[in-house]
Amino acid sequence: MSLAPPRRPALPRLAVRRAGALSIAVAVLAAVVAAAPLLAPHDPAQTDILNRLAAPSWTYPLGTDAMGRCLLSRLLFGARLTICVALLVVLAAAAIGTLVGLTAGTLGGTADRVAMRVVEGVSIFPALAVSLVIAGSLGIGLTSVVIALVAVHWTEYARIVRNMTMVERARPYVMAAHAIGATGPRIVLRHILPNVAGPLLVLGAFSLSFVILAFAGLSFLGLGVEPGTAEWGRMIAEARTHMRTYPRLVLVPGLSIMTFVILVNLMGDALADRWRVDQVLRPRLRKGKPA
Repeated sequence: MSLAPPRRPALPRLAVRRAGALSIAVAVLAAVVAAAPLLAPHDPAQTDILNRLAAPSWTYPLGTDAMGRCLLSRLLFGARLTICVALLVVLAAAAIGTLVGLTAGTLGGTADRVAMRVVEGVSIFPALAVSLVIAGSLGIGLTSVVIALVAVHWTEYARIVRNMTMVERARPYVMAAHAIGATGPRIVLRHILPNVAGPLLVLGAFSLSFVILAFAGLSFLGLGVEPGTAEWGRMIAEARTHMRTYPRLVLVPGLSIMTFVILVNLMGDALADRWRVDQVLRPRLRKGKPA
C-alpha cells in the first residue's frame, strides 16, 4: 500500500485550455505594465494647461485630464503602481498568514487556541473599516496603505492554512514520515507545505482582486497615495467633479479596475479547477443553499 499523497484526476481539456488562455492574458497584461515607461506617450506628471480636458487625439490617445496630463500615460503608470502594491500586499499577507497557520496547525494545543482567537478577533471587524482606521492613523502614503491592507488580509490565509495543516497531519504519508524519524520542521517544509501551496495560490488570486479594489477605494477616499500620483482610484477621485461633462475621465480608470478584477477572478476560477478547491475557497451552491 502506497503512503504517497493521492494523485488528482486529470482535468478536462477545456479547463486546461481556459487556464492557459487566462495565463497568457495575465502575462500580456504584466508585460504591458512592466513596459509602461516605454509605452506611455508622455510623462504622467507633465501638465499642458493649454490642452486641459482635450478630446482623444494622436497626441493624446485618451485625451487629457483637468490638469492637461495625458490620460493614457497616467493609466499605464497607475496600472503598474496598483498591481505592484496589490502583489506586495498579497505576498506579505500570505507569508504572515502561512507562518501563523502552519505553527498553529502543527503545534496544536495552547498555541492553536491563542492564534485562532487572535485571527477571530481581527476578522470580526469589517476589513475596509479596519483598513480605513489604520491608514488614517498612519497618514497618507504607500507604506500606510500596505500596512493597513496586510493587517486585515493575513487572517484568511492563517485560517485556511491551519485547517489544511490539521488535515494533512492525519494523512498516512505524514504519519509514515514521523515513524521513520523525520523532524517536525522537515515534515512541515517537505510534506505539508507543498500540499497546501496549490490552494494558497488560488486564495492569493482571489485575494488579489479584493486588494486592488481596497487600494483603489482608499486612494479614492484620500487615504492612499499622495495627490497627483498616477493611480486608478486617485484618478477617479480627481475626475469626479467633471464626471457629468467629461465622463471618460472616470470611465477609463473605472473600466480598467473592473477589467483587471474580472480577469484576476477568472484566473482564480481556473486555478480552483486545477487544484479542486471549489468547496474550500470559493462560493458554491449546494441544493439551492449557500455552501
